[in-house]
Amino acid sequence: MAGQPQTLDAFKQELFSEAEKLVRITFPEKVLELDALIKSDLFKIDNAEFSVDKTMASFGDLHEHSKATASLEPPAKRRCPSNDGNSHSGGADTLIPSNQLILGVIDRLKPEIHELMTKCNQVKMWIQLLIPRVEDGNNFGVSIQEDAVGEVGRIEGEVVTYLDAISRYYLTRAKLVSKLLKYPSVDDYRRSVAEVDQKEFLTLRLTCCEMRNAYCILHDTITKNIEKIKKPRSNNLDSLY
Repeated sequence: MAGQPQTLDAFKQELFSEAEKLVRITFPEKVLELDALIKSDLFKIDNAEFSVDKTMASFGDLHEHSKATASLEPPAKRRCPSNDGNSHSGGADTLIPSNQLILGVIDRLKPEIHELMTKCNQVKMWIQLLIPRVEDGNNFGVSIQEDAVGEVGRIEGEVVTYLDAISRYYLTRAKLVSKLLKYPSVDDYRRSVAEVDQKEFLTLRLTCCEMRNAYCILHDTITKNIEKIKKPRSNNLDSLY
């Protein structure tokens, strides 16, 4: 039992050192890294139109293929739409691939999202542990700490929604593709899949911009108030008046 406080103190000191290093060194590096990523070929704005063209082309011959397949089957064996909505012209074993451009962007961004979530949690814990015990008066520095914790928590919450958005994209696209396979002659379903792909590409690009901005805001906010965050209460109460 006697060794527990020393172990906890060591943990806190390591956390303090790592969190301050994140704010002063890592966050500016991540700003530059994500800014370079946004300007790279992966996020070229032309890729949004390319994504639409690629999607339209991939489903462009679906209707013709469906008619050709149906004409080759004997009438008794032709597939009829079932009430459960699971049958489609491509056959039960047909694999409909995801948009490879979107997959590549998601694979690149998801580690960045996880990293930002982890770093926000570390910095938030650091500031929370620096908040002194509750006392009357001389709490201006404490209010700065609380505001900083609130800002970090806000960004951490936003980052979680980025992962939710990716899950919703897959589900939305899957439903539209299922409809397209069931009704290949409806061109609007094909166009809706292309629009969803384009929207997701632009959303992911915006997500990268928002993460870059989040690192920049965290660095700017915390470094401007670092002295009050690390030492919220002044020993000289007269300085407040």
